[in-house]
Amino acid sequence: MIDISVLISAVKPKERTDQYLILSALFVLDAHLQPVAAKQVADLLTLHLGTKIPSNINASLRAYKAYAYPAEKGPPLRWSLTDKGVEQLRTLSGLSLQLSSDADRFKSDVGIVCALEYPELEAVMVAAGPKSNWKEIGDGRHTHVYRETVMRTSTGTDLRVIATTSTSMGLTAAAIATTQLVLQFRPRLVAMIGIAAGTRSGGKTFGDVLVADPSVDYNSGKVVFAQGVRDFQPDPYPIGLNPRVRSLLQKYRGTHPVFDEIRKRWRGAVPPERNRLHVGPVGAADQVIDDATRILEIQKNWRKLIGVEMETYGVYRAVYEAPEPKPRAASFKAVCDFAAEKSDSWQEYAAFMAAEFATEFLKREWTALWPAT
Repeated sequence: MIDISVLISAVKPKERTDQYLILSALFVLDAHLQPVAAKQVADLLTLHLGTKIPSNINASLRAYKAYAYPAEKGPPLRWSLTDKGVEQLRTLSGLSLQLSSDADRFKSDVGIVCALEYPELEAVMVAAGPKSNWKEIGDGRHTHVYRETVMRTSTGTDLRVIATTSTSMGLTAAAIATTQLVLQFRPRLVAMIGIAAGTRSGGKTFGDVLVADPSVDYNSGKVVFAQGVRDFQPDPYPIGLNPRVRSLLQKYRGTHPVFDEIRKRWRGAVPPERNRLHVGPVGAADQVIDDATRILEIQKNWRKLIGVEMETYGVYRAVYEAPEPKPRAASFKAVCDFAAEKSDSWQEYAAFMAAEFATEFLKREWTALWPAT
């Protein structure tokens, strides 16, 4: 998909007529596949041009009878881009513009995968809700149960959100759940949301949010026996964040005020320390760790390790190998224990913090993540 900034910069400023700008926006919004409202055109142009946009887009569209037509009466009235409109844009821009087919389009905005129905998905449904707005979708042919809601961003954009849980904990189940969600609903971004074990380095506390960058399958490697000693030679295939997602998350590291706002919404006990965001390597494997020495073993190879859990690598790998249009992925998991100090006392709070921060991040940063939507 071409970015509108490419179309705008393709012509000289004096050639950026109302018609050129409106046709460019229609093309970027895939109006040849799905009708769009004049407000969507205005919002996209405003994002890139500020106040220097056409004054009455609906009136202009009515005048472009050969290039656009009202496909849905609404309200609001929605417009489709014609083949002549695309050809006119090609002529004006001098660019060879390729049309995306239905197979190349995203069909939803956010896909959420949780390992557990409670407390993880329960917290997500409240954070992205209200909970009463969620509805089950899909049918009995599929293994997983899918729930759908609409989440509004801070700029007023409505996002289609699909959530599901894997059939069990672990990498394999998470990878299967993610793959099926991606193939059916084609989300722009897949978010893994839940709880994890933190490492003691970096002054972490219960409820701190860990974003895996990269996610590491720390059990991948070779077991050898040499000179009477059994040893493990790691051979991981780490998968990191999309650079744009990583850049936007940097704003929230440290004691960002968003965590104080989230804590105020929690009705139970909170840890004495302020909560923070940590971005760094998170280990994943099909094992529950209740041994501090195992963490030390993993840290020999990943000295900046911020936590361990059992699903994220499966989610990242499924997204990494997904067909086009390929979504982005991010894992938001909050600290519920410290591996060798197992306790269920902070699980609900950790699930709450992970879900609330993930949805706050998406609401605040969606336009920056996907400026053309």
